[in-house]
Amino acid sequence: MSAIAYPDDESVAEITARYLLAVPAWLLPLLYGFRFDGTVVHTECVGVVLDRDRAAGEPNPLHVQAAHLRSLLGPGMFGFGFTFPVFADQLDSRARNRHIPEPVRIAAERLPTVDDLIVAATIDATGRQWWAVVPRHMPELAPILLRVPAVAPADWRLPGSLEASLWTAALALDDANHADLLRLRSTSPQPDSGSTI
Repeated sequence: MSAIAYPDDESVAEITARYLLAVPAWLLPLLYGFRFDGTVVHTECVGVVLDRDRAAGEPNPLHVQAAHLRSLLGPGMFGFGFTFPVFADQLDSRARNRHIPEPVRIAAERLPTVDDLIVAATIDATGRQWWAVVPRHMPELAPILLRVPAVAPADWRLPGSLEASLWTAALALDDANHADLLRLRSTSPQPDSGSTI
């Protein structure tokens, strides 16, 4: 039985759309850890360096910082949040932009203009996802909100973009998911990515 307590769906959506998007853009990207004690959501955040190539065998920086947040917040964490910028020229379909998550592209299509974006995503240990996207230079617009429901472990597929790191880190918070994560890792290598999760 998992010891994780989950806040209600509306609270996580609010955390994603208001709290995470309130971060000044010059501080991004930031990774957040969340723990719910049944009454209050506790959070810590750390910076993540993603704009450099990793050496062979070097650990994933999101996973390293996720482990650090676990040490800060202790057991019972329900999920991770990530807030990061996406530049307008990263929204086209060129291969060099394959790291941009599909929910970001979906949200960008709903905006009135092409602009640099600020993206917030929260993924919990069940695999549920909440996304909020705003144009960086039009902060008065309401965020585009997307919610992705959890799927059964038998249907898990490793995402091909940077959300894979956030998703796997969040699922790893629940010990009950570990066997399925190991199966996924051993059967779903990322083709032509040059990196590991």
